[in-house]
Amino acid sequence: MRTVTVAMGGALAIVLVSTDAAAAEQGGSGWEWGGDFRSRVTLLDEVPYVHPETSEHAEHNQLFNRNRTRIWTEYEITPDVRFHARLMNEFFWGDRGRDYGDIQEDREPLSEVLPDLLYVDVDNLADGNMHLRLGRQEMIYGNGRIMLNGTPRDGSRTLFVNAAKLSLDLYPDHQVDLFAIYNEDEDSLTINSQSSLDLIEHDEMAVGFYGQSQVPEQWPFEYHWIYKHEDRDSDSADFQTIGGRVFPTFGEWSLNLELAIQQGEKGDQDIASEMIDASLTYRPQLAGNLEPALSGGYYYLSGNDADSDEREDWFPVFSRWPQLSELYLYSFVGTDHGVGGWSNLHAPFIGADIGLGGKTNLELRYHLLLADEKDGQGDGDERGGLTTINLAMQFTEDLETHLRLEHLAVGDYYPDDAEDAWFARAHLQYSF
Repeated sequence: MRTVTVAMGGALAIVLVSTDAAAAEQGGSGWEWGGDFRSRVTLLDEVPYVHPETSEHAEHNQLFNRNRTRIWTEYEITPDVRFHARLMNEFFWGDRGRDYGDIQEDREPLSEVLPDLLYVDVDNLADGNMHLRLGRQEMIYGNGRIMLNGTPRDGSRTLFVNAAKLSLDLYPDHQVDLFAIYNEDEDSLTINSQSSLDLIEHDEMAVGFYGQSQVPEQWPFEYHWIYKHEDRDSDSADFQTIGGRVFPTFGEWSLNLELAIQQGEKGDQDIASEMIDASLTYRPQLAGNLEPALSGGYYYLSGNDADSDEREDWFPVFSRWPQLSELYLYSFVGTDHGVGGWSNLHAPFIGADIGLGGKTNLELRYHLLLADEKDGQGDGDERGGLTTINLAMQFTEDLETHLRLEHLAVGDYYPDDAEDAWFARAHLQYSF
């Protein structure tokens, strides 16, 4: 199946061979380019997880600096046909508590270059009601509970999926995307000196649709159906996810409600899983520069009942990213769904977003994390109380930063000797 990705890259390369002539003859505007540089310093302290090899309780204790460079180019072949590509490199300095073993060389500057975007857009098909995107692309829908990240094992380095996506404009303000996806565990297009970090644990394939409507205006909604195959070494999974989301606004109040179910098979067990994501936000109109938003809500992902014949735990579709927390993302290491494998969760929360004037925003959240099923190494279902603070500042159009701090007061889901956990990060990004 790796030939699929190689063939995709080859096909897109062929498109470029004739672009100069095509652009000259049909009015394309030619090349544009840009890039960005991101640097992060991250601290993990006593973050709990299950060790993948020993199946015993362990803690992440790490301090590292990761730096990502990206450069992109776009070529307009005709007014309706565009080519887009982006090359990405990430390197680490001053790591503590991270052992890369055989892939240490691929953590040095420019030792690995990855095309994380590589696609062609064809617009205005069928009298302007159809648009095609073919190749390596990012696909982000809604709040990211279903689809956001196709490459979870490399963290926030990349998000892409290899896909063909056909967008249909059914009527004004109502669009449906039809797509087919194939991602492989080790990327065939990566340029590196030796075997690198896996992007995912196994090859994955998916087909489906995602609809988005802004009509009626007060009740916008989304709906989706996705069939996914996870080609695991043992007990491969085949399942479908069906769901919808509404997010109306009533003056100063806004509501978000998303529901989804999963059905399918993993090995010889049937899959029967559920998800609920609900929140209510109040944005009072105040004098001055303050722009507060007060919110509360509840997030539910079903867990697996060990006494049941079915698999009832939620299977992340393409949603293994820091949905609620950068810290707790790592606590799913060693579980069946891997790092960022959000599942088996009740998470009521309260929060506040405060605009501090200019382009500075303070985000505060408190989540009470509970397990739907008691499958931890402690004797209870309380994962812990999670507090997150994020201060973001946009200095200029091209320069932004954030400072993030998280604390987990661990509960009885973990052993009695488990320590409270901390996460801290300083982030700086410059775009050009």
